[in-house]
Amino acid sequence: MPSTSRTAFAAAITTMLAMGIIYLWGIFAVPLEAELGVAGPKLSLVPSTALVCFTIGALIYDRLLRSVPLGAYVLLTFGLAGGGHLLFGLAPSFATLFVGYGVLFPIGAGLGYGLSLALASRAPDARRSVFISLTVSAFALSGVILAGLLPLAFAGRSASVSFAMIGAGLLAVGGAVLALTANTPSFATKAGPGRATDRGPWLSPLFFKLALAFFVFNYAGLMMVAHAVKLLASTGASTGLAATAPIALNLSYVAGSLLGGRLAEATPARRILPAIHAICAAGLLALLTASGAGASLAGVAAIGLVFGAAASVLPVLVGRYWGPDRISQVYGAMMFAYGLAGLLAPWVAAVLFDGSGDYTLALLSALAACAVGGAVSLTIAPVGARRQVSRRAATT
Repeated sequence: MPSTSRTAFAAAITTMLAMGIIYLWGIFAVPLEAELGVAGPKLSLVPSTALVCFTIGALIYDRLLRSVPLGAYVLLTFGLAGGGHLLFGLAPSFATLFVGYGVLFPIGAGLGYGLSLALASRAPDARRSVFISLTVSAFALSGVILAGLLPLAFAGRSASVSFAMIGAGLLAVGGAVLALTANTPSFATKAGPGRATDRGPWLSPLFFKLALAFFVFNYAGLMMVAHAVKLLASTGASTGLAATAPIALNLSYVAGSLLGGRLAEATPARRILPAIHAICAAGLLALLTASGAGASLAGVAAIGLVFGAAASVLPVLVGRYWGPDRISQVYGAMMFAYGLAGLLAPWVAAVLFDGSGDYTLALLSALAACAVGGAVSLTIAPVGARRQVSRRAATT
Protein backbone atom coordinates (compact mmCIF):
# COMPACT_ATOMS: atom_id res chain seq x y z
CA MET A 1 0.00 0.00 0.00
CA PRO A 2 1.43 3.47 -0.90
CA SER A 3 2.41 5.59 2.07
CA THR A 4 -0.20 8.23 1.14
CA SER A 5 -2.92 5.55 1.29
CA ARG A 6 -1.69 4.43 4.71
CA THR A 7 -1.69 7.94 6.13
CA ALA A 8 -5.11 8.70 4.59
CA PHE A 9 -6.52 5.54 6.18
CA ALA A 10 -4.94 6.49 9.51
CA ALA A 11 -6.58 9.92 9.18
CA ALA A 12 -9.94 8.29 8.48
CA ILE A 13 -9.74 6.05 11.55
CA THR A 14 -8.48 8.87 13.77
CA THR A 15 -11.28 11.18 12.68
CA MET A 16 -13.95 8.53 13.25
CA LEU A 17 -12.62 7.73 16.72
CA ALA A 18 -12.75 11.43 17.59
CA MET A 19 -16.24 12.06 16.25
CA GLY A 20 -17.70 8.97 17.92
CA ILE A 21 -17.81 11.00 21.11
CA ILE A 22 -21.23 12.21 19.90
CA TYR A 23 -22.73 9.00 21.33
CA LEU A 24 -21.54 9.81 24.88
CA TRP A 25 -24.14 12.41 25.84
CA GLY A 26 -25.49 10.07 28.52
CA ILE A 27 -22.28 10.42 30.55
CA PHE A 28 -22.84 14.17 30.95
CA ALA A 29 -26.65 14.43 31.11
CA VAL A 30 -26.99 14.19 34.90
CA PRO A 31 -23.96 16.43 35.73
CA LEU A 32 -25.19 19.03 33.22
CA GLU A 33 -28.67 19.02 34.70
CA ALA A 34 -27.22 19.65 38.15
CA GLU A 35 -24.66 22.25 37.05
CA LEU A 36 -27.05 24.31 34.93
CA GLY A 37 -30.18 23.76 37.00
CA VAL A 38 -32.08 22.77 33.85
CA ALA A 39 -34.88 20.22 33.88
CA GLY A 40 -34.45 16.99 31.95
CA PRO A 41 -37.06 17.66 29.22
CA LYS A 42 -35.47 21.02 28.36
CA LEU A 43 -31.98 19.55 28.44
CA SER A 44 -33.07 16.75 26.08
CA LEU A 45 -33.51 19.37 23.35
CA VAL A 46 -29.72 19.50 23.08
CA PRO A 47 -29.01 15.89 21.98
CA SER A 48 -32.13 15.90 19.77
CA THR A 49 -30.89 19.01 17.97
CA ALA A 50 -27.41 17.48 17.80
CA LEU A 51 -28.71 14.46 15.90
CA VAL A 52 -30.42 16.71 13.35
CA CYS A 53 -27.29 18.83 12.93
CA PHE A 54 -25.09 15.74 12.59
CA THR A 55 -27.33 14.68 9.70
CA ILE A 56 -27.01 18.13 8.13
CA GLY A 57 -23.23 17.85 8.30
CA ALA A 58 -23.36 14.39 6.73
CA LEU A 59 -25.67 15.65 3.98
CA ILE A 60 -23.49 18.60 2.95
CA TYR A 61 -20.03 17.09 3.35
CA ASP A 62 -19.60 15.85 -0.22
CA ARG A 63 -20.32 19.21 -1.86
CA LEU A 64 -18.14 21.03 0.67
CA LEU A 65 -15.32 18.49 0.38
CA ARG A 66 -15.25 19.01 -3.40
CA SER A 67 -15.36 22.80 -3.09
CA VAL A 68 -12.51 23.63 -0.70
CA PRO A 69 -8.92 22.46 -0.18
CA LEU A 70 -8.63 19.38 2.01
CA GLY A 71 -6.64 21.22 4.68
CA ALA A 72 -9.33 23.88 4.99
CA TYR A 73 -11.98 21.18 5.28
CA VAL A 74 -10.08 19.47 8.12
CA LEU A 75 -9.64 22.79 9.94
CA LEU A 76 -13.36 23.56 9.61
CA THR A 77 -14.37 20.07 10.76
CA PHE A 78 -12.31 20.02 13.91
CA GLY A 79 -12.77 23.75 14.52
CA LEU A 80 -16.53 23.19 14.74
CA ALA A 81 -16.23 19.99 16.77
CA GLY A 82 -13.63 21.28 19.23
CA GLY A 83 -14.89 24.85 19.26
CA GLY A 84 -18.42 23.71 20.06
CA HIS A 85 -17.18 21.99 23.21
CA LEU A 86 -14.94 24.92 24.16
CA LEU A 87 -17.80 27.39 23.77
CA PHE A 88 -19.69 25.74 26.63
CA GLY A 89 -16.56 24.82 28.56
CA LEU A 90 -15.33 28.41 28.74
CA ALA A 91 -18.72 30.12 29.13
CA PRO A 92 -21.11 27.57 30.65
CA SER A 93 -24.82 28.23 30.18
CA PHE A 94 -27.73 26.45 28.57
CA ALA A 95 -27.47 28.77 25.54
CA THR A 96 -23.79 27.99 24.92
CA LEU A 97 -24.46 24.28 25.47
CA PHE A 98 -27.28 24.34 22.92
CA VAL A 99 -25.25 26.27 20.33
CA GLY A 100 -21.92 24.60 21.02
CA TYR A 101 -22.91 20.97 21.57
CA GLY A 102 -26.30 20.98 19.87
CA VAL A 103 -25.31 22.79 16.66
CA LEU A 104 -21.60 23.44 16.07
CA PHE A 105 -20.12 20.17 17.33
CA PRO A 106 -22.54 17.80 15.53
CA ILE A 107 -22.19 19.63 12.21
CA GLY A 108 -18.43 19.17 12.59
CA ALA A 109 -18.99 15.52 13.54
CA GLY A 110 -21.11 14.99 10.42
CA LEU A 111 -18.40 16.58 8.28
CA GLY A 112 -15.82 14.37 10.00
CA TYR A 113 -17.87 11.24 9.39
CA GLY A 114 -18.09 12.16 5.71
CA LEU A 115 -14.37 12.90 5.48
CA SER A 116 -13.52 9.51 6.99
CA LEU A 117 -15.80 7.69 4.56
CA ALA A 118 -14.43 9.64 1.59
CA LEU A 119 -10.83 8.81 2.54
CA ALA A 120 -11.66 5.12 3.03
CA SER A 121 -13.52 5.02 -0.30
CA ARG A 122 -10.33 6.00 -2.12
CA ALA A 123 -8.72 2.67 -1.20
CA PRO A 124 -7.80 0.23 -4.00
CA ASP A 125 -10.68 -1.95 -5.21
CA ALA A 126 -9.41 -5.07 -3.43
CA ARG A 127 -9.30 -3.29 -0.07
CA ARG A 128 -12.11 -0.75 -0.29
CA SER A 129 -14.80 -2.76 1.49
CA VAL A 130 -12.37 -3.68 4.29
CA PHE A 131 -11.28 -0.04 4.73
CA ILE A 132 -14.88 1.17 4.79
CA SER A 133 -15.87 -1.50 7.32
CA LEU A 134 -12.94 -0.71 9.62
CA THR A 135 -13.56 3.02 9.35
CA VAL A 136 -17.27 2.98 10.19
CA SER A 137 -16.70 0.47 12.99
CA ALA A 138 -14.34 2.97 14.62
CA PHE A 139 -17.28 5.34 15.08
CA ALA A 140 -19.03 2.93 17.48
CA LEU A 141 -15.80 1.53 18.92
CA SER A 142 -15.00 5.04 20.06
CA GLY A 143 -18.17 5.01 22.16
CA VAL A 144 -17.20 1.72 23.78
CA ILE A 145 -13.66 2.85 24.60
CA LEU A 146 -14.44 6.39 25.68
CA ALA A 147 -17.45 5.34 27.76
CA GLY A 148 -15.00 3.55 30.05
CA LEU A 149 -12.17 6.10 29.96
CA LEU A 150 -13.90 9.47 30.18
CA PRO A 151 -15.65 8.96 33.54
CA LEU A 152 -12.25 8.11 35.03
CA ALA A 153 -10.52 11.06 33.38
CA PHE A 154 -13.20 13.55 34.42
CA ALA A 155 -13.88 12.27 37.94
CA GLY A 156 -14.31 15.19 40.32
CA ARG A 157 -14.47 17.77 37.51
CA SER A 158 -17.48 19.83 36.52
CA ALA A 159 -19.21 19.19 33.21
CA SER A 160 -18.02 22.52 31.81
CA VAL A 161 -14.37 21.74 32.63
CA SER A 162 -14.80 18.30 31.05
CA PHE A 163 -16.21 19.89 27.90
CA ALA A 164 -13.29 22.31 27.73
CA MET A 165 -10.85 19.39 27.98
CA ILE A 166 -12.69 17.51 25.23
CA GLY A 167 -12.67 20.59 23.03
CA ALA A 168 -8.93 21.05 23.45
CA GLY A 169 -8.42 17.35 22.75
CA LEU A 170 -10.46 17.53 19.54
CA LEU A 171 -8.43 20.49 18.32
CA ALA A 172 -5.23 18.54 19.00
CA VAL A 173 -6.57 15.53 17.11
CA GLY A 174 -7.48 17.88 14.27
CA GLY A 175 -3.85 18.97 14.08
CA ALA A 176 -2.79 15.33 13.82
CA VAL A 177 -5.32 14.66 11.04
CA LEU A 178 -4.13 17.79 9.23
CA ALA A 179 -0.58 16.41 9.30
CA LEU A 180 -1.69 12.95 8.18
CA THR A 181 -3.54 14.38 5.17
CA ALA A 182 -0.84 16.87 4.18
CA ASN A 183 0.13 14.84 1.11
CA THR A 184 -3.34 13.47 0.34
CA PRO A 185 -4.75 14.68 -3.01
CA SER A 186 -7.56 17.17 -2.55
CA PHE A 187 -11.09 16.09 -3.39
CA ALA A 188 -11.68 19.59 -4.77
CA THR A 189 -9.60 18.74 -7.84
CA LYS A 190 -12.30 16.36 -9.06
CA ALA A 191 -15.43 17.23 -11.01
CA GLY A 192 -18.35 18.59 -9.04
CA PRO A 193 -21.05 16.50 -7.47
CA GLY A 194 -23.36 16.91 -10.43
CA ARG A 195 -20.97 15.20 -12.85
CA ALA A 196 -22.31 12.61 -15.28
CA THR A 197 -20.89 9.08 -15.35
CA ASP A 198 -21.53 5.84 -17.19
CA ARG A 199 -23.42 4.62 -14.11
CA GLY A 200 -26.35 6.90 -14.85
CA PRO A 201 -28.20 9.35 -12.58
CA TRP A 202 -28.09 8.55 -8.88
CA LEU A 203 -31.48 9.98 -7.91
CA SER A 204 -33.51 6.99 -9.06
CA PRO A 205 -35.87 4.26 -7.78
CA LEU A 206 -32.78 2.26 -6.81
CA PHE A 207 -31.57 5.13 -4.62
CA PHE A 208 -34.86 5.22 -2.73
CA LYS A 209 -34.98 1.43 -2.34
CA LEU A 210 -31.54 1.47 -0.73
CA ALA A 211 -32.48 4.54 1.32
CA LEU A 212 -35.56 2.70 2.60
CA ALA A 213 -33.39 -0.19 3.81
CA PHE A 214 -31.02 2.33 5.43
CA PHE A 215 -33.98 3.99 7.16
CA VAL A 216 -35.31 0.68 8.51
CA PHE A 217 -31.95 -0.41 9.92
CA ASN A 218 -31.38 2.98 11.57
CA TYR A 219 -34.98 3.19 12.82
CA ALA A 220 -34.54 -0.03 14.77
CA GLY A 221 -30.98 0.84 15.85
CA LEU A 222 -31.70 4.38 17.04
CA MET A 223 -34.78 3.16 18.89
CA MET A 224 -32.44 0.90 20.85
CA VAL A 225 -29.92 3.71 21.37
CA ALA A 226 -32.64 5.79 23.02
CA HIS A 227 -34.66 3.11 24.81
CA ALA A 228 -32.71 -0.14 25.24
CA VAL A 229 -31.95 0.42 28.93
CA LYS A 230 -35.54 1.34 29.76
CA LEU A 231 -36.82 -1.51 27.58
CA LEU A 232 -34.76 -4.10 29.47
CA ALA A 233 -35.79 -2.60 32.79
CA SER A 234 -39.44 -2.95 31.75
CA THR A 235 -38.89 -6.70 31.32
CA GLY A 236 -37.81 -7.04 34.93
CA ALA A 237 -34.06 -6.90 34.36
CA SER A 238 -31.93 -5.66 37.23
CA THR A 239 -30.46 -2.19 37.02
CA GLY A 240 -27.00 -3.66 36.42
CA LEU A 241 -28.14 -5.94 33.62
CA ALA A 242 -30.22 -3.23 31.96
CA ALA A 243 -27.16 -0.96 32.00
CA THR A 244 -25.27 -3.48 29.83
CA ALA A 245 -27.68 -2.90 26.91
CA PRO A 246 -25.63 -0.03 25.38
CA ILE A 247 -22.49 -2.18 25.63
CA ALA A 248 -24.19 -5.06 23.82
CA LEU A 249 -25.57 -2.65 21.23
CA ASN A 250 -22.21 -0.98 20.55
CA LEU A 251 -20.15 -4.18 20.45
CA SER A 252 -22.58 -5.84 18.06
CA TYR A 253 -22.58 -2.62 16.01
CA VAL A 254 -18.82 -2.97 15.64
CA ALA A 255 -19.19 -6.63 14.61
CA GLY A 256 -21.89 -5.76 12.08
CA SER A 257 -19.89 -2.96 10.52
CA LEU A 258 -16.76 -5.13 10.28
CA LEU A 259 -18.61 -8.03 8.63
CA GLY A 260 -21.10 -6.08 6.54
CA GLY A 261 -18.82 -4.43 4.00
CA ARG A 262 -17.04 -7.61 3.01
CA LEU A 263 -20.31 -9.54 2.72
CA ALA A 264 -21.87 -6.76 0.63
CA GLU A 265 -18.94 -6.91 -1.76
CA ALA A 266 -19.54 -10.62 -2.45
CA THR A 267 -23.35 -10.79 -2.20
CA PRO A 268 -26.06 -9.26 -4.45
CA ALA A 269 -28.11 -6.50 -2.86
CA ARG A 270 -31.33 -8.48 -3.29
CA ARG A 271 -29.84 -11.19 -1.07
CA ILE A 272 -27.89 -9.37 1.59
CA LEU A 273 -30.48 -6.66 2.28
CA PRO A 274 -33.37 -9.13 2.85
CA ALA A 275 -31.01 -11.16 5.07
CA ILE A 276 -30.25 -8.11 7.21
CA HIS A 277 -33.97 -7.31 7.39
CA ALA A 278 -34.53 -10.88 8.58
CA ILE A 279 -31.92 -10.49 11.35
CA CYS A 280 -33.59 -7.22 12.35
CA ALA A 281 -36.99 -8.91 12.46
CA ALA A 282 -35.57 -11.76 14.55
CA GLY A 283 -34.17 -9.27 17.05
CA LEU A 284 -37.48 -7.42 17.27
CA LEU A 285 -39.41 -10.67 17.71
CA ALA A 286 -37.00 -11.69 20.47
CA LEU A 287 -37.78 -8.44 22.27
CA LEU A 288 -41.52 -8.90 21.72
CA THR A 289 -41.66 -12.49 22.96
CA ALA A 290 -38.79 -12.62 25.47
CA SER A 291 -39.66 -14.18 28.79
CA GLY A 292 -36.44 -13.02 30.43
CA ALA A 293 -33.83 -10.29 30.35
CA GLY A 294 -31.25 -12.54 28.68
CA ALA A 295 -33.42 -13.04 25.60
CA SER A 296 -34.14 -9.32 25.49
CA LEU A 297 -30.42 -8.57 25.61
CA ALA A 298 -29.90 -10.98 22.71
CA GLY A 299 -32.57 -9.08 20.77
CA VAL A 300 -30.79 -5.79 21.43
CA ALA A 301 -27.51 -7.33 20.23
CA ALA A 302 -29.17 -8.57 17.02
CA ILE A 303 -30.45 -5.09 16.26
CA GLY A 304 -27.00 -3.67 17.03
CA LEU A 305 -25.58 -6.07 14.44
CA VAL A 306 -28.07 -4.71 11.89
CA PHE A 307 -27.37 -1.11 12.92
CA GLY A 308 -23.65 -1.60 12.35
CA ALA A 309 -24.12 -3.51 9.08
CA ALA A 310 -26.08 -0.57 7.68
CA ALA A 311 -23.05 1.70 8.08
CA SER A 312 -20.77 -0.49 5.96
CA VAL A 313 -23.14 -2.37 3.62
CA LEU A 314 -24.81 0.69 2.12
CA PRO A 315 -21.58 2.53 1.09
CA VAL A 316 -20.24 -0.67 -0.52
CA LEU A 317 -23.51 -1.21 -2.43
CA VAL A 318 -23.47 2.43 -3.55
CA GLY A 319 -19.95 1.91 -4.88
CA ARG A 320 -21.02 -1.19 -6.80
CA TYR A 321 -24.01 0.52 -8.44
CA TRP A 322 -22.68 4.03 -9.03
CA GLY A 323 -18.91 3.57 -8.85
CA PRO A 324 -16.43 4.29 -6.02
CA ASP A 325 -15.99 7.92 -7.06
CA ARG A 326 -19.64 8.59 -6.25
CA ILE A 327 -19.83 6.92 -2.84
CA SER A 328 -19.45 10.25 -1.05
CA GLN A 329 -22.09 11.95 -3.17
CA VAL A 330 -24.74 9.23 -3.17
CA TYR A 331 -24.26 7.89 0.35
CA GLY A 332 -24.02 11.43 1.68
CA ALA A 333 -27.43 12.20 0.19
CA MET A 334 -28.75 8.93 1.62
CA MET A 335 -28.01 10.21 5.12
CA PHE A 336 -31.41 11.89 5.05
CA ALA A 337 -32.77 8.43 5.90
CA TYR A 338 -30.59 8.37 9.02
CA GLY A 339 -31.84 11.78 10.05
CA LEU A 340 -35.47 10.81 9.51
CA ALA A 341 -34.99 7.65 11.55
CA GLY A 342 -33.32 9.68 14.28
CA LEU A 343 -36.23 12.09 14.44
CA LEU A 344 -38.92 9.40 14.44
CA ALA A 345 -37.60 6.36 16.30
CA PRO A 346 -36.92 7.79 19.79
CA TRP A 347 -40.07 9.96 19.68
CA VAL A 348 -42.40 7.23 18.39
CA ALA A 349 -41.13 4.77 20.99
CA ALA A 350 -41.58 7.32 23.79
CA VAL A 351 -45.11 8.28 22.72
CA LEU A 352 -46.25 4.67 22.30
CA PHE A 353 -44.69 3.67 25.62
CA ASP A 354 -46.42 6.52 27.44
CA GLY A 355 -49.74 5.57 25.86
CA SER A 356 -49.60 1.81 26.46
CA GLY A 357 -47.18 1.32 29.34
CA ASP A 358 -44.84 -1.00 27.43
CA TYR A 359 -42.80 -1.18 24.22
CA THR A 360 -45.00 -3.64 22.31
CA LEU A 361 -46.47 -1.09 19.88
CA ALA A 362 -43.08 0.59 19.36
CA LEU A 363 -41.45 -2.74 18.51
CA LEU A 364 -44.35 -3.62 16.21
CA SER A 365 -43.85 -0.33 14.35
CA ALA A 366 -40.21 -1.29 13.73
CA LEU A 367 -41.26 -4.81 12.70
CA ALA A 368 -43.76 -3.40 10.19
CA ALA A 369 -41.07 -1.12 8.73
CA CYS A 370 -38.79 -4.14 8.54
CA ALA A 371 -41.37 -6.16 6.61
CA VAL A 372 -41.89 -3.36 4.07
CA GLY A 373 -38.16 -2.72 3.66
CA GLY A 374 -37.41 -6.42 3.23
CA ALA A 375 -40.07 -6.81 0.56
CA VAL A 376 -38.85 -3.78 -1.36
CA SER A 377 -35.22 -4.91 -1.21
CA LEU A 378 -36.19 -8.13 -3.01
CA THR A 379 -37.03 -6.03 -6.09
CA ILE A 380 -33.52 -4.55 -6.46
CA ALA A 381 -31.98 -5.54 -9.79
CA PRO A 382 -28.42 -6.92 -10.04
CA VAL A 383 -25.65 -4.46 -10.91
CA GLY A 384 -25.26 -5.74 -14.48
CA ALA A 385 -28.97 -5.51 -15.20
CA ARG A 386 -29.09 -1.91 -14.04
CA ARG A 387 -26.16 -0.94 -16.25
CA GLN A 388 -27.93 -2.41 -19.28
CA VAL A 389 -31.05 -0.40 -18.49
CA SER A 390 -28.97 2.78 -18.08
CA ARG A 391 -27.25 2.21 -21.44
CA ARG A 392 -30.57 1.59 -23.21
CA ALA A 393 -32.03 4.76 -21.66
CA ALA A 394 -28.99 6.76 -22.82
CA THR A 395 -29.44 5.65 -26.44
CA THR A 396 -33.16 6.47 -26.68
